[in-house]
Amino acid sequence: MTRIRFFIFLMSISFVLNAQSQKASLPHRTSTLVNFGWKHAFGEISGAQDPGFDDSGWSTVHLPHDASIAGPFVKDSLNADRKNGFLPRRKGWYRKWLKVDFPVHDKKVFLEFEGVYRDARVFINGEMLAHELNGYKNFIVDITPVVQEGNNLIAVSYDNTDMESSRWYNGEGIYRDVILHVTNKVHVDYNGTYIRTPFVTDDLAKVLIDTEIVNDEEDSSEVTLKTEIIAPSGQVVASVTDVAPIGSGEVYIFSQKATVNNPLRWDLNSPNLYKVRSVVMTDGRVCDTYESTFGIRTIEFDRNKGLLLNGRKVLVKGVNIHHDLGPLGAAAFERGYARRLEGLKKLGCNAIRLAHNPHDKFILEWCDRNGMLVMDEAFDKWSDQFFGQGNDFNLHWQESLTAFIKRDRNHPSVFIWSVGNETHQQRSPRYQFGVPMMKKMRDFIHSFEPTRKVTCALHPSRKSGAYRTKNYYREGPPEMEFYMDVVSTNYREEFWPVDKADYPQLIFILSEAQVGNLGNEWFNFNHQNSVGLFYWGGTDYLGESFGWPSKGWPNGIIDWNDHWKPFSYYIQSLFSETPMVHIATFNPNEERQKYWNEVQLRYQPMFSHWNWEGKDSVNLYTFTNCQEVELFLNGKSLGIRKVPELYYTKNIEGYTAEEYDPDNPVNTGPAMHKYLEWTVPWEPGKIWAVSRIDGKEVARHQLITAGEPFRVVLEPDRSQINADGLDLAYLTVKVVDKKGVIVPDADHNIRFEVKGEGTIAAVGSADVLSDEPFVSNERKVFQGKALLIIRSTRTPGEIKIKAMADGLREGRVTISSKKLPK
Repeated sequence: MTRIRFFIFLMSISFVLNAQSQKASLPHRTSTLVNFGWKHAFGEISGAQDPGFDDSGWSTVHLPHDASIAGPFVKDSLNADRKNGFLPRRKGWYRKWLKVDFPVHDKKVFLEFEGVYRDARVFINGEMLAHELNGYKNFIVDITPVVQEGNNLIAVSYDNTDMESSRWYNGEGIYRDVILHVTNKVHVDYNGTYIRTPFVTDDLAKVLIDTEIVNDEEDSSEVTLKTEIIAPSGQVVASVTDVAPIGSGEVYIFSQKATVNNPLRWDLNSPNLYKVRSVVMTDGRVCDTYESTFGIRTIEFDRNKGLLLNGRKVLVKGVNIHHDLGPLGAAAFERGYARRLEGLKKLGCNAIRLAHNPHDKFILEWCDRNGMLVMDEAFDKWSDQFFGQGNDFNLHWQESLTAFIKRDRNHPSVFIWSVGNETHQQRSPRYQFGVPMMKKMRDFIHSFEPTRKVTCALHPSRKSGAYRTKNYYREGPPEMEFYMDVVSTNYREEFWPVDKADYPQLIFILSEAQVGNLGNEWFNFNHQNSVGLFYWGGTDYLGESFGWPSKGWPNGIIDWNDHWKPFSYYIQSLFSETPMVHIATFNPNEERQKYWNEVQLRYQPMFSHWNWEGKDSVNLYTFTNCQEVELFLNGKSLGIRKVPELYYTKNIEGYTAEEYDPDNPVNTGPAMHKYLEWTVPWEPGKIWAVSRIDGKEVARHQLITAGEPFRVVLEPDRSQINADGLDLAYLTVKVVDKKGVIVPDADHNIRFEVKGEGTIAAVGSADVLSDEPFVSNERKVFQGKALLIIRSTRTPGEIKIKAMADGLREGRVTISSKKLPK
């Protein structure tokens, strides 16, 4: 052999060995976002699923994408109404070429869709592989049979034209992430781990882990599963290994037990998270590695104490939220959810109810990491609502509920399952007042996921078929109450005392409490033996409008830009233990009332300004969680007032049904509240409040009279964002006077100019009556304020933003966009 031939021989051996080494070192499982560079078009488009179809005239979009939010708002349209915020419901298509640069013959390839609203059909290379009716359901598509090495066409159609599919704004299109998963043929199934901790003490926790292993090889395989438990520190603290033969095409469930010594519990103030690492092996080699996060904690419901977390009484201080992000619509941006939840945490919330459908999984992950409890809700009405007209709920609910529970069951933040909200069956003798369906769904969950209790939020009506007399209320609660583990009532906490007296086993949670009456429903129930409450709602949201020109529900605690209203601070005074005080001015003649959903709503518009020219005196509240408040006007004290002590006139044990009078509930003291009302003379200048505990100042708040509009100010929530194409910067836009005080009656139109590595994702204001589109480069301020949302590109660099308005000095700001570690 010549030297040249020998060299070539060595090189060929080296190449083969290197290729084998690279193949052996390939990851066992990869998950890749498929969010960028999609094509989108509206309408029914013949042939759009075919690879040869010409989509050059379609728009290029990046996920998450809400195809409806750009508008326009339309009154009295055949495809838009008050339920959907007067935004259009349409049909549409998405297309994307996916390049596969690995051999596919020995792999399994999946596309996961976290949400497509709605009636989605998924095509790969022209072949339809999936049809999903429920727009809120996550689903996975096995594309292995048709995927090929090289370019592959993904085409997705949706149909959002069913006017009855939702009672609130749902958005449309591929509004959540799409993920490409590649595994070996022996692998952990989709959402295939189930972890629970049935026994927990300070010394040890017993952990049960069920792991679903799929064998898609042609032959049976002997599979080894090594399960490791990893502590928050990253240390492996327990390990168990089992072996089983698994037949071809079989899904085998390994049921394993492990013990964690000296466990760190998941709790509200110490949300410790563990991981389960599942290592799957065949023929002595690793073929899959899969990680699942969980928490070690106990949840109990006690008839005398309500909710016990790790054995400790916890009073739920919660709000309801819908899934939209205000000006962004339904597009599920992680930063948008994080910003919203951060604000609710600051408000003092320790819980949220995810009304009335499965929400984006990031919300649960955030709540896990930050110590927030979750009431997780699968459905609204028990009807064809989510599945489309003509698609019987009874034929689809089990599949959707299974997917919902499998996705969410390992989250320690989830403390209760809810299977519905104000179902019409509750009031219908035709459906036996909802009892058979409630029992069926409760038992289904208990057999499938028995570690949590099951509830369903009840309509505000009482037992069906009666009329409003004292005897009617004595006839008892809705029949469904006795077939759920914990009773969730909407707006009817005044009946808890009589129901508890008659049926002492009942445990109550106020799943919806109105924020009319200043949110004083907080004082309408016994905090000791009930679970707590969720206000409706935590934020304003799109849709469920009272009627044109309102584009949404305007009566939340926080506006849909996540800017706090003056009223927000009163809820903070009830929920939060951090000392605070806030001044809210108002005109009592502007109070509004509306009868809605059998509840009388009362709303008092409030303001955080001191511009009351022409008035001799001003009414105001001081909201505080402290003992006293002193008010000052231009340096002069207006007096000191004490905050009323909280008390109950009678404990629940003292009630009898005969004593109960619904028009004069005995479970609260008269005029119970924690705010102070003042009437003070008006003069321009500065008014401020000082709150004290034990005579020591602990918080203050001031209002200053604003002058003439002078300039535009841009206030970004962060100076640096991630250059991943998904991160957001929120910029509060203000019109201020020369001293920087916001001008409350300013209504200037602000024009935005953005240069560099960012684009305008949305603009907005708190004005729910505005017809201005959310996707624009301009917006009017409302009460002197607006919002600009910037989306990063995937290229690092600077984002230069300019805000301009006629007659005002422009505002400028620069945001840095960098590749940040996860």
